[in-house]
Amino acid sequence: MDILQLNKKAWNAIGSKAASKTIKDPKYKAAFTLFCNKLPKQASVLDLGCGPGLPFTKALVKRKFHVTGIDFSKEMIAAAKKNVPEASFKTISMTDIDYSNEFDGIFSGYSMLCLNPTLFKRTATRITKALKPNGFLFLALNEPGPDKHHKTESYIEILDQKLYSRPYTEKEIEKAFPKLKIKYID
Repeated sequence: MDILQLNKKAWNAIGSKAASKTIKDPKYKAAFTLFCNKLPKQASVLDLGCGPGLPFTKALVKRKFHVTGIDFSKEMIAAAKKNVPEASFKTISMTDIDYSNEFDGIFSGYSMLCLNPTLFKRTATRITKALKPNGFLFLALNEPGPDKHHKTESYIEILDQKLYSRPYTEKEIEKAFPKLKIKYID
């Protein structure tokens, strides 16, 4: 099964229905604020899997960052353009980005969960290449549960749409991003 096509179809059907206008989880909000505070003024930021631009693309633009949002869902990009007209958007899969030393920061809020290990590693390499020297990556992922069945494909449903999703261990993240200094925040 082509997980990218499965997920693209699902996100096109979901559109902006799954969007939240605010950052609700206090720990996540604190981690996001820490990421933003590490970036220089008027930083260039890539929002991977930006969805409809809410709440994160909008929050990044509010901080006066120059934001490029990407998503492979044309419906999500259409909504993002309406929700955050100050940002730039491209309809492209995160697996196909081809930037070199362009971004002070890259934000990925749970979007890489939709990648299998091969695509995850490929995207990690492209992210590392896209970051400027001393750039920052915000990567939010789920960890495997106590049963550790993270190596098998798993599917979830969001608003009646079937999606591929997979948690990643810290060891897998470190292996995928060998050139980055990693700091974990629970």
